[in-house]
Amino acid sequence: MTRTAREVVELYNLVVWNERDFVLADELLGDTVTRHDVGEVKVLSHEEAVNRVVDHCGMFESIRFDLKLVVADDEHVAIVYQSPMRTTDGAEITIGSMEIFRVVDGRITEVWNCGYKQGVWA
Repeated sequence: MTRTAREVVELYNLVVWNERDFVLADELLGDTVTRHDVGEVKVLSHEEAVNRVVDHCGMFESIRFDLKLVVADDEHVAIVYQSPMRTTDGAEITIGSMEIFRVVDGRITEVWNCGYKQGVWA
């Protein structure tokens, strides 16, 4: 049974990132993942997409994604999140942002993100 788009994105944020489940990242990320930013598109191979998660987690002693809002249809999921983090040297920061994911056949194939700001949602 294929997971819904919402289930995939929630697992990606709440389990892959929060619990550092890189085996699940391998399962949830597509053969390629296209990352859209304003003025820039970057296509990652499956291996690059998984390594991006692993490498980013390696910069932090802890990182947590708190989903403040999730809106989903059959293929797209928009999230509003804030993410408290502790770096390996003990510094603590929180960032907030929004992302839109495209999920095809139970795997993330595209992500739109226009950056983040330090702080929490008001």
